[in-house]
This record gives sequence, C-alpha cells and structure tokens, in this order.
Amino acid sequence: MSKFAYTEAIAENLASFAEDEFQHQIKVLRRRTGDQIDFFDGRGGCFQGRITTIENRNKWFQAEITESRIFDQPPPLHLLVALPRNSKLDSIIQKSVELGVTMITPLVTTRTTVRLETEKKLKTRKEHWQRIAVASMKQSGNPYLPEINRPKKIEELNSELKRNFPLKQIVFHPAAKNLQSLAEFNITRNDTVVIALGPEGGFSPDEIALLDSIGFVAAGLGERILRLETAVVAALTLVQYFRNSF
Repeated sequence: MSKFAYTEAIAENLASFAEDEFQHQIKVLRRRTGDQIDFFDGRGGCFQGRITTIENRNKWFQAEITESRIFDQPPPLHLLVALPRNSKLDSIIQKSVELGVTMITPLVTTRTTVRLETEKKLKTRKEHWQRIAVASMKQSGNPYLPEINRPKKIEELNSELKRNFPLKQIVFHPAAKNLQSLAEFNITRNDTVVIALGPEGGFSPDEIALLDSIGFVAAGLGERILRLETAVVAALTLVQYFRNSF
C-alpha cells in the first residue's frame, strides 16, 4: 500500500486533503495530528508535511508543509488506446502511469466492441479512470498525474493532432510486424511521442490510412500477436527505453 497522498489544494505552506485521502491516510494508515506525511500535487511537486488538523465529521485534514521539491516535467508521452471491454482499461491506465505517460486518450474504433455512452455515464467513467491514475501515481512515486481524456472517435484525431503536431507519432498494429522497429525511429529523451494501439483485431485499413495521413508511422512489436494490455506495456517500455527515461 502506498504511503503517499495526493492533493491539489495547496496554499502557501498548507495542504488540505478531502474524503479519499482522509479514508486512506486517517482511517486506514491511522495517521494522527503531528504525524509526518509525504504527498504529491500531480504537477511535479513532492512534499513532506506535518498533520495539523483532522476533522472526522467533515472527512478532511490539513498538513503544514515542511519540505518541498519540484521535479522536472517529463517530455510528453501520449497514449491513444482502443477502448477495451470490461475493466481492462483500468489495468492499462495503471501500468501506463507507472511507465510515465503524460496523457491517455481512449479511442472508439471500427472494431471496438464498446460504444460511447451518455454524458452522465461518461463523466462517471472518467472520474473512475482518474481515481485509478491517482492511485497508480501514488503507488509508483510518479510526481506527475497524467491527463485522461474522454473517449474519442478515431476520426476526431485528425484536426486535434494536426493542431499539436508532435515529433514522433507511431501506430502499432499486427500487420506492421515486419515493418520498422522502434530503434529506427531515433527517439531521443526530449522528443514528444504519441503512440496508438488498436483493439484486439487491430485498426481497420481505413483507420491506418487516416493515421498515416496525419503523420503516424507504422511499427511492430515482434512476431507474436499480443493482447491489448500486453501490447501497451511492451510499447511504452520500448519507447521509454529508447528515450532513456528510466
């Protein structure tokens, strides 16, 4: 279980923690007034503090900051991943945060079996995914909380990525297993990287053509056909290896 807490509510030398952190830090870890606490703000700040106030009725506590350190922001690493069934995306988010992604966008593709839901359900799911990301950030000690976007149709990427054209855009899919390897992309530590991974059946030919038209280059992950959650871990690990981010 992670010892770290998370809050964005920091003003001068005081940090406030709401219900989720109250449950974890006060109820589970049994911290008391005067105890030391380590926490992140999700924006590169890593802090040590001393708990000064606990309000059980309001499920809230406060800590005075005693030490702080700001980590350099990592180069952008954006994961575009086909929306999988069941709770697989929870695991994908968890592992992606551990491996240093800075943004995650679930995709609805031609071969995606999960469909977009009502705005209310989407809001609930996005809040759930954000909680998964926070828990993974605290567990891994990653001081940066990635942004998790609402699911998008793959056609929406066209204008979005053209407005923010990155240096390296890579699409992984089974048909590309004999094409370029990541070593040929010459990924450096400071490169912005966007990687796209499709559903179990891969992106459709039209989707590959669309990604190609906005600057993506196809790459493979070897001879075997990987499950989506395995492919995500393999792709991110390789990107971070070649970017020398570990």
